[in-house]
Amino acid sequence: MKSTRSKAAAPRLPRRWRTPPPLTRGSESLEGMEILREVGGEVGILLWQAYRNVMFWATTEQGERGRLFSAEAGRKRAAELAEARIPDELRGPLSAFADMLSAPDSTSGEAMAQACTGVARWAEDEGHLNTALAYMQAASVASQRNARLALTVGKLARRRNELARSETWFRHTVMVARQTGDWESYSRAYIALGNMLIARGNLPAAAKMHIKALRAARRKGLQQIQGMALHDLFVIADELGRDEQAEEYARQAFRAYGSSHPSLPILGHDIAYFWMQRGYFGQALEVFQRLEGHVEDARTRLLLASNIARAAAGTGNRELFRKAWTQVYRMIKDPEQQGIVANATLELALGAAALGEWDRAEQAAQEALEQAMKLGQGKVRFRAESLLESVARGRTAQVKMSESRRAPVKVETLAHDLIRSLDQVPFTAGV
Repeated sequence: MKSTRSKAAAPRLPRRWRTPPPLTRGSESLEGMEILREVGGEVGILLWQAYRNVMFWATTEQGERGRLFSAEAGRKRAAELAEARIPDELRGPLSAFADMLSAPDSTSGEAMAQACTGVARWAEDEGHLNTALAYMQAASVASQRNARLALTVGKLARRRNELARSETWFRHTVMVARQTGDWESYSRAYIALGNMLIARGNLPAAAKMHIKALRAARRKGLQQIQGMALHDLFVIADELGRDEQAEEYARQAFRAYGSSHPSLPILGHDIAYFWMQRGYFGQALEVFQRLEGHVEDARTRLLLASNIARAAAGTGNRELFRKAWTQVYRMIKDPEQQGIVANATLELALGAAALGEWDRAEQAAQEALEQAMKLGQGKVRFRAESLLESVARGRTAQVKMSESRRAPVKVETLAHDLIRSLDQVPFTAGV
């Protein structure tokens, strides 16, 4: 017979989070070599020496640091700095590194992290991204419980397209942030990991990352990050063809952002494009037109003009379509816009087909196909090829390619609220 006595629960040990150490080197044969190549000259040598010193110091056990450098090392470095021609922004940090050589056992990690961050800011302003990355890494290694520093390293590595290194730093951020209770960095790191998975095409895994970010942001009341996670979840659901889920995420993202968030125009554009893809051309067109006066960069203006052309065609507004058509063809002459020409002309082709303007549809679809093949844009190429086949059938049947749909009340309500917010808040943004 089994005993009815309850057994005392065994004490639970705290969960220990472990991730592999983040990558601190790329393909360079000597640590910090990119600093010498990028900055060069006397300043480059001083920055390289200081970087090596800081990394040596930061990776040594605290009780062993007093024996790292000779008593003369700090004085010698200070004398070199006094003779060197150094940018004003670097004098303070380089002096702090020299002081560390003189007193390595009494120097704090926070002081070294602050000095390294100063060098990284200068390097980034000068366009020396390798140097900025190296020094942000040094800052994070020096102050190992600062999750924000680790997150910044991941972002810099991503900017340099060092995706493997970037991912290790984002995962390191998650670990450090959880240990220290920095839930903002924790959530942002998961969003960054999710976006990397989106870029790889692994949408289900990306959704899991964004849901982790969303849950943490909700628990800790991080409204802005809730909006970011919901926005990305909307995009993922759209890509996966989960329309109802996408609509719900879009509404939640709009509420989370509020009317003054700088990302509201980006969300507005994404929602409008979602509607346009589903035939709600009237609501999409209103949002696109509200955005048009609030953007400055050429890429954004081109994308908006092509979307306005297609949405106008969907509503049957032939005059506005042709005006936007002319605008797009004027803007795609800019060599800097070649990367999005295929997307823009594809939207024109879809608009022309909706109006039954077959010559225009064929012209734009052919240009989209050629540009997509040239740049290896597989998704656009597939859509352009399919459209050209449809245009051929449409010429024979003489029927329009798409019809505008009546939007349900929930779409009309969100469109009204979104347009009102865009009208009230002045901003300049790219979509």
